[in-house]
Amino acid sequence: MKDKPLAGRTAIVTGAAQGIGAACAQALAAAGAAVVVADLNGDAAQQTAASIAAATGASAFAAAVDVADAAQCRALIDDAASRHNGVDILVNCAAVVAMKPALDLTLDDWQRIFSVGVYGAFACAQAFARQVVARHGNGAIVNISSITAHHSAHGRTAYAASKAALDSMTRSLALEWAEHRIRVNAVAPSHTATDRLKQAIQAGQLEYDTIVQRIPLGRFAEPAEIADAVVFLASDQARFITGQVLAVDGGYTANGGWLPMKTGMERG
Repeated sequence: MKDKPLAGRTAIVTGAAQGIGAACAQALAAAGAAVVVADLNGDAAQQTAASIAAATGASAFAAAVDVADAAQCRALIDDAASRHNGVDILVNCAAVVAMKPALDLTLDDWQRIFSVGVYGAFACAQAFARQVVARHGNGAIVNISSITAHHSAHGRTAYAASKAALDSMTRSLALEWAEHRIRVNAVAPSHTATDRLKQAIQAGQLEYDTIVQRIPLGRFAEPAEIADAVVFLASDQARFITGQVLAVDGGYTANGGWLPMKTGMERG
């Protein structure tokens, strides 16, 4: 059905208790998929899953998972696969952000950010791919990256480096797993109106007006707008798209920083 393009499929979303992850789980469920809401915070994941089930009527289960632990990643995939006779879609959204000056970053900061955002994404992707190959199915992986992977920002050195690694991994896995009919893509949002970003603005860590001036569309993204891109890449409409990183950024990365031209200038 056109209004339920993912009907009959099962999707796992990590980092899905809130923010972009929750929006992705909601959108996938609305598109017809059974959804596993996976998050380190099991109670919050349960609340999100219940909300999604009530809003969409779709099957939504919660799972408490630390993706930095490969054994937990494998258990997550195996449990969902046995519950639903396979998993078709994986969205890697779990991430850790440490807004610190580079001079203050510690090894622990780096390890946690990379353990969750890079190794965790790989561990989940590997377990997902193994079960797709075992059942001779098709699969779609969508990694949630960030424009900071290629557009630097103060205080995000480790986070940006982790997203650059995630982009590279996206392309590498797409190349290796194409023969197994597994597509691997990423979505790279710019500033998105999540609770965490709103809190950073209220705390004075970010200036809304300064950021918005840099975005040609003149506003932050809504989490649902990032989720729409994820649903597209997970669906058959994107069946010939793999190894790509799609910027959903309101034109941020297209903006080279030049000031607007004044109207009425004489032609040379």
